[in-house]
Amino acid sequence: MRIAHLITRIDAGGSAVNTLLCACLQAERGDEVWLVHGPLQPMPAKERETVDALLARLAGAGGKRIVVRALRREIGVHDLAALVELYRTLRRIRPDLIHLHTSKAGALGRIAGMGIAPIVHTPHGHVFGGYFPRWKERLFLAIERMLAPRAKRLVALTETEKREQLALGIGRAEQWRVVPSGVDVDGIRERAQALAAETPKDFLAVSVGRLVPVKGMDRLLRVWREVVRRKPEARLAIVGEGPERERLAMLAARWGIAEQVVFAGFADPLPWLVRARVFALFSRNEGQGRALVEALAAGLPAVVGGAPALAEVGGDAARVVDPEDPAAAAEAFLAPWPEDIAARAWARAKLYSIEAMMEALDAVYREALA
Repeated sequence: MRIAHLITRIDAGGSAVNTLLCACLQAERGDEVWLVHGPLQPMPAKERETVDALLARLAGAGGKRIVVRALRREIGVHDLAALVELYRTLRRIRPDLIHLHTSKAGALGRIAGMGIAPIVHTPHGHVFGGYFPRWKERLFLAIERMLAPRAKRLVALTETEKREQLALGIGRAEQWRVVPSGVDVDGIRERAQALAAETPKDFLAVSVGRLVPVKGMDRLLRVWREVVRRKPEARLAIVGEGPERERLAMLAARWGIAEQVVFAGFADPLPWLVRARVFALFSRNEGQGRALVEALAAGLPAVVGGAPALAEVGGDAARVVDPEDPAAAAEAFLAPWPEDIAARAWARAKLYSIEAMMEALDAVYREALA
């Protein structure tokens, strides 16, 4: 099958990694895969290494790439040029199926790809809460409602996201399917067990995510102030990079917890996960939370709050708290966990494995092509 994947931005974020991984796996099993994306943006060296490794894997499997220079996340007149270039590109590729990823590529791709091939669109969560100013959210919502009928199938990462999208009036129930953003659960578990044998648990908690407002790291720091008040030696590691780093460091200093909080920057999260006893994520908006699945695969329980999808993913291996209630949230970090919590975490992670993703995605493709 000839598959064209379209995505606006390639980086080491969840949506891009998911797109790259799907493309790699499809190319490795013999599909003809085309990855169409916007120009690579500056990123930390370690993040670029992650991206380059996935792009090299795709090329090694025979996958092909096309960079559309005008395809950028910002709204502007360049979108017209991107639309024309995407139309010409898709006409030249002549795919059997077009798989769109994220909102901008999803919008332009549903216009450019109309009449060329069946379209599957994965928004990778929605952007209606925490990402943009209200006027932009209203504009994007109107666009999504208008363009939803042009996709044969719409893909949510979780049942929670599916319900949220339908509540916003995007698409019809019969269009939506759930396909998790797959993680190498068995590989992470094996690596975590090997690292744990020689790694001390010197952090109470770790969080992983891009340092942007929607990830809610400021709320985590507010809760951590209460944790430290009760347990002064409790340490928190935050793995990730982004424009909020300086502000978050200032908040930690202002609240007197700078010595208990380590900003690790962009790094392989696994060595940090095995050093912690609990994973934490207080995102304001989240389609699934790949970082949460990776933590569960490493055997960590989680304290989550904010985005409802996190509670669905964490299941019985997570404690769900209100991030705006620091006292109650702090108790969730300090209370003991059941003896079988690691087994529960692994079981939850398996629901979001690469195998589960590909099985569900293949079923969606079959429906779209029928």
